[in-house]
Amino acid sequence: MNKPTNVAPETPERDDLVAGLHARGVCYLAPTPHGDERPLSDEALIAGLAQSRNARLRFALAALLLAHPELADCAATVQATLPEAGRRELRKQYLAAMYLQRMWRTRLQMHFGEQPLIAERFTSAQDSPIGAALPSPDDMHGKHGLHRLCEDSLYNDWSSYEQVIELLMNQPCGPESLLPLNGHNS
Repeated sequence: MNKPTNVAPETPERDDLVAGLHARGVCYLAPTPHGDERPLSDEALIAGLAQSRNARLRFALAALLLAHPELADCAATVQATLPEAGRRELRKQYLAAMYLQRMWRTRLQMHFGEQPLIAERFTSAQDSPIGAALPSPDDMHGKHGLHRLCEDSLYNDWSSYEQVIELLMNQPCGPESLLPLNGHNS
């Protein structure tokens, strides 16, 4: 029997997403992978995080981009393939990472070493997840932009992003666990 070719790819399970984060050195989320999780490409991990029902996993996308800013281009490509809600969430987490990187640049550099800046994207009114233009990441070292991104949320996103920074800086695996990503691009 032939299988249909237009079937959407299987949505990653929570454990697969957590294992994908751990494999890329973002290991503050539980449970610790057991080794039987499905390996995910960078694209599948980014898409899965952006579309997750779990807020901690969605916010972990910002942490992933902070730990691996070289994934910013991949995230920008993936967002165009997502349904509207996933696209909006990916843009929000991308912007948060971009602003947080400017705000916490010294601390991030001390922790991870020199890293490229996350490129400015999604700040125009038509691309912004909040439907309004957002400030440049260099305005007040990102603080103005992150404040504007968070102010319309029903939740305390500012506090959640502060927690992302603290968890990323104090995670049990440390920056030495950050591996080059060339093994995860399949």
